[in-house]
Amino acid sequence: MMFVRSFPLALLIAVPLFVSAGRWQVPAFAAYVLMHWLSTATIYTLALRRHPGLVAERLKPPSDRDRATRRIAIPLFLAFCIVAGLDVGRFGWSTVHPAVQAAGFAAVAAGLAFVGWTLLSNPYASTAVRIQEERGHEVITTGPYAIVRHPMYLGVLLFALGSGPALGSWWAGLVMLPILGVFVRRTLREDRMLHEELPGYAAYARTVRSRVVPGVF
Repeated sequence: MMFVRSFPLALLIAVPLFVSAGRWQVPAFAAYVLMHWLSTATIYTLALRRHPGLVAERLKPPSDRDRATRRIAIPLFLAFCIVAGLDVGRFGWSTVHPAVQAAGFAAVAAGLAFVGWTLLSNPYASTAVRIQEERGHEVITTGPYAIVRHPMYLGVLLFALGSGPALGSWWAGLVMLPILGVFVRRTLREDRMLHEELPGYAAYARTVRSRVVPGVF
């Protein structure tokens, strides 16, 4: 079921990539879209079995204190796809060494894996910034949460940094960079909310000091 439900998201990536490229024969684009679709569908299928309420929460949260992130990040990601298509498919602005492109795909895969690990570890990993009182929201300290306080955003960081090189476009990578700033803002806002409103979070934060990148942020 989740393979079907996640297919529109794959189309949201594929259409701007291939249309802006003007051709379908771009193996890196196909691999990128396929990796995203299969990983998303697999993660949600596993999450549906382990945390049924999480999938419903992520697909349609009842509230969100940070709607701005979605309104900014989605257009930026679409712009990223369009620039990558124009660069690789039409104008050839970038030259990315195959080894660097492979490293980009490795970073994308690591980012998606970290997102999956987070979702399977935390039944409260919503797409919204909110306290889920109706679901018995509590602090999670195991899995990736023993490393950083917001491991989902570490996955986003790896995915964002690897995507441009993976597709073979340095210019698309530059377009992706502002997304990192958007998620830094979201991390700070969410972390402040959890400190103030989620019992036990402040004590957890004193043990796990880093928000996203160990020893850095």
